[in-house]
Amino acid sequence: MPDAAHNQISQNGDTMTPDTRCVCCLGETCVPYYAGLVRCTNCTHVWANLTWTPDMFRALYTSNYFKGGEYADYEQEETALRLNFRRRVRDLAARHPNGGRLWEVGCAYGFFLQEAAACFEAAGCDVAEAAVQSAFEKRRVNARTLNYLDYAPEYPFDVLCLWDVIEHLPAPHHFLEKAYNDLEPGGTLALSTGDIGSLCARLRGRRWRQIHPPTHVHYFTRHSMTTLLTRLGYTDITIRHHAFWRNMDTVAEKLLANHFALAPVYRVLHTLRLLNFTFPLNLFDLMTVYAHKPSRQTQQ
Repeated sequence: MPDAAHNQISQNGDTMTPDTRCVCCLGETCVPYYAGLVRCTNCTHVWANLTWTPDMFRALYTSNYFKGGEYADYEQEETALRLNFRRRVRDLAARHPNGGRLWEVGCAYGFFLQEAAACFEAAGCDVAEAAVQSAFEKRRVNARTLNYLDYAPEYPFDVLCLWDVIEHLPAPHHFLEKAYNDLEPGGTLALSTGDIGSLCARLRGRRWRQIHPPTHVHYFTRHSMTTLLTRLGYTDITIRHHAFWRNMDTVAEKLLANHFALAPVYRVLHTLRLLNFTFPLNLFDLMTVYAHKPSRQTQQ
């Protein structure tokens, strides 16, 4: 879930206008990719050519986003989401065995923060007020409704996470630059996003499930992600394609619910709760990325 709605480079009054300069490599040459998308000829990054106002972006992320919008029911996917989050917590705990301060940008309903609390002093933020309220009231996690770019932490973080967030941000480089500044030397940036350079994405073309502007604005490849993080000063960049646990009911709803012949089948299976299970799936088109802010010794 995104944390804010800042466009990438150009602004004309209150209206955000697309810019041809790539946020990853700062290259100034882009070409049409798919309808509404352009691609950097230098680093392969892809982005949506949008003209939007900040309020239009913020309006995307009301409670409807999690209930009937991009998610049929985000809370219904809790079991699968927690399985994914537990693996991420294990990865981060291995990198930081002594724990430390963790901040999550785009914490949504607080499932990851609740899992991370076993190993870290965990807190986070989101612009979706209803989701943050649920996180605080139901899961008692330290979640706040705010725009991360406007937040001035009192102390640096050991870990900063953006799970399935970066693709939503019209100005992802600003968020990652701030994350770098907010991290303790030796700290870890962790994020996940789609990989438009993957075989699955290339085979699916414009029908790749991750392409749906305006909620998804930026589409990274391994190369463009590495280019951006390196430009901002991050080191030890690791990119992997893990299997992700999925809720079968959610998958079936996306595949069948709007199909004239198959929709009745889905409704029967859903009513009988025969789709109420989770399973791992790896199409090798989703990236999990870890990177470090150099330690003081390295900086010297």
